[in-house]
Amino acid sequence: MSAPRILVIGSEEPAGNLAREALASEYFDVRTMSGFFSEAQLATQIKDPGRPALVVEGSGQWTRVFPALHRGTTKRESANDAQRVPLLILSASITPLETAKALDAGVDDVLSRPYEKAELVSRVKAILRRARPHQGVEIITYKNISLDPRRHLVFVNNRPLRLVLTEFRLLQFFMTHADFVYSRQHILDRVWGEDRFLDGRTVNTYVRRLRNKLEAASADVEFVSVRGVGYMFL
Repeated sequence: MSAPRILVIGSEEPAGNLAREALASEYFDVRTMSGFFSEAQLATQIKDPGRPALVVEGSGQWTRVFPALHRGTTKRESANDAQRVPLLILSASITPLETAKALDAGVDDVLSRPYEKAELVSRVKAILRRARPHQGVEIITYKNISLDPRRHLVFVNNRPLRLVLTEFRLLQFFMTHADFVYSRQHILDRVWGEDRFLDGRTVNTYVRRLRNKLEAASADVEFVSVRGVGYMFL
C-alpha cells in the first residue's frame, strides 16, 4: 500500500501551508488546491481514481467542501466509511458553536489554532485509523519492498532487510515519492531536517549505501542519478 493521499485545500493560507509542510514531513502523499476553487475543480480532485484518503480544509470554506464529499452517494454509502472521504477542518477563528455545527453535520474533526504540527499529524492519523480500521495505513509498499514505520521494519520479497535509521528514513522518503526527481537539498531537508550542517555529498553517500543493500536483497527498484539535479527512485 502506498502512503495515504491527503488533499489540502487552501494551501496558500497559513493553516493550509502548515498542514502541507507537517504532513509532507511525515511522508504522506500530499496534494494541494487553492482556496479559490470551483466545484468542478474539487470534483476532479476527489473522484476515483486518485481519490484522497482525507481532505484537510484550511481555507475557511468547509460548508462548500463538505457537501461535495458526499454528493452523489446513497445514504448507505454515506454511512459506510469506505465510501466517503473524511474531512478535517483547520481554523483560527471558528467558534465553539460553529465547531459543534460542523461535527453534528458529520465533519470528522475540527482543529482550532493555536496547535502544534505534532497534534495536527496525530489528528490526521487518528482519522485515517477510524476511516480504514482494517487497512494497514502505516504499511508502505512499493514493488517488492514493504516498509513498516511503526515497527521500523523493511522487507524485500518478504525477507527482512536491516537498515540503520537514516537509511530507513531515506528509503521511506523515496518509497512515498517515487517516479519524481528530487534535488539533494530537498532530500536533505525532508530526511535530515532543515536544522543541520550537511551538504549534498551526504545524500550521495547514503543513497549509495542504500542502493547496495537493496541490490543485495534483490529489490526490484533503482536509483537514477539526474546530473545537476538529484535522484529519482523507480
